[in-house]
Amino acid sequence: MSASASEHFDEASRLLAAVRDVVHERPYGAAAPGWCERRGWTRFLAALPDDAVSAAERDGLAAHLAAMPGAPDDLVALGLAVARCTALPALAETASGTVDPRRASPRKRTQVAAFAALATRVGGAPSRVVDVGSGHGHLTRHLARALGVEAEGWERDPARVAVAAALAGDGGARFVAVDVRDATAALRPGDLVVGLHACGSLGDHAVRAAGAAGASVAIVGCCLQKREGDRAALVSAAGVPSGALTIGRAVLGLGNGCDGEGGVEEDLSVRAASRVHRMALRAALTAAGHDPGPGGEMRGVNRRRATGPLDELMALAFAARGMAPPTAAAVAAAGASAAAEYERLRRWSLPRAMLARLVEVWVALDRAAWLRELGYATEVVEAFDATVSPRNVAVLGRP
Repeated sequence: MSASASEHFDEASRLLAAVRDVVHERPYGAAAPGWCERRGWTRFLAALPDDAVSAAERDGLAAHLAAMPGAPDDLVALGLAVARCTALPALAETASGTVDPRRASPRKRTQVAAFAALATRVGGAPSRVVDVGSGHGHLTRHLARALGVEAEGWERDPARVAVAAALAGDGGARFVAVDVRDATAALRPGDLVVGLHACGSLGDHAVRAAGAAGASVAIVGCCLQKREGDRAALVSAAGVPSGALTIGRAVLGLGNGCDGEGGVEEDLSVRAASRVHRMALRAALTAAGHDPGPGGEMRGVNRRRATGPLDELMALAFAARGMAPPTAAAVAAAGASAAAEYERLRRWSLPRAMLARLVEVWVALDRAAWLRELGYATEVVEAFDATVSPRNVAVLGRP
C-alpha cells in the first residue's frame, strides 16, 4: 500500500463518513428519506422519467448524472467522487479450463482460476496455502496443484469438510474443521491465507489472523452484513472523526448491491418484481396488525418465493406467523398499492444504490490499511470481471 494507496483509503473514508446518513437510512414508505429532503434532491428524483430511472438502475446513477437536466450540483459531485474512489486496477482475464469441474459451475471455475493469478501476484513462494471458509474445496485443491505446495482448507462446518475431503481424495489438499476466530495460533510465517468470497466478519478475522502471524493474504470479501454487531473501522483515517466510520450491520448488505440487467442470480426485471411482491406482503401484514419493519416481511419464508405468485407468497408468510391468509381482494389491493409505492421508492433509492460499491471498496481499503500499519505491502484490485461475479474486490498483502 503506497502513499497513494493510503491517500485512497483516507479519501474513501472521508467520502463514506460524509454520506453515512444516506447509507444508514433505507427508503421506506411513501415519503422521501430524510437525507433526500435535507440535501434538496427530492424534487429532482421524483421528476425523473421512467427511461432515465431504468438507465440509472442498469448502469448506476453516477454514469448518467452529468447529462441529466436539473441534476443538483452536489449530487453530480458525489457521483464523480464515488466513481473516482471505487476505480480499482483490474487483473487480466484467466482461462478456467484447468479447474476441477466437480460441483463447480463455469462461473465458479473462472473465479478460482483468476484467484490463482492473485496468489502469484502476492509474491514469493508460500510454504503452505490456508483457505479460510473453504466450502467444498474448489480453490484449495486448485491452488495445491497450481502452486505445488501444501494446502489446507479450513471450514467451520464439519459436513462441508467431509464433502471437500471426499472430493480431494488422497492427493493435493487436506481439509479440517477450524473456526478462523481461533486460527491465529495455527498460522505461521510463510503461509498464504486465502479466501474467495469470505463472507462478512470472516474476511476481517482472516486478515487479522494473517497479520498477527506474519502470513501473506489474498481475500475477496462478500456479504458484509454476515457478522455479529456493527462494523467499526479497523484503522483511523485522516480527517475523519472517531466513530464516524462505524457502519450498522443491518445496512452493510448495501455492499452487495450491483447495477446492471444481469445479477448474480436474477436479472433486473425479476429483482424488481421481487421487490414489489415484498412491499405488497409488508403492506398486507401491516394491514392485518403485524408491522414487520423494513426487511422483516420475509421472516420464515425462503426469499426466492418473492419471485413467485403473490398470493402464494402471502399465504406462506401469514402461515409462518400463525395468521390466516388475506383474501384475494386484499392481495390484489396490496399488489396495486405496492406497485405505485415502488415507483417512488426506486427513485429515492438511486443515490443510496450509488454508494453500494463505495461501501464494499472501503471495507477492502480498511483491511489493507490495517495490514499496512503492520508493515505489509498491500494492494486492492478487481480479481475478475463483474460479469463473473460483482463481488470481485480483492485485498492482497505481503509482509
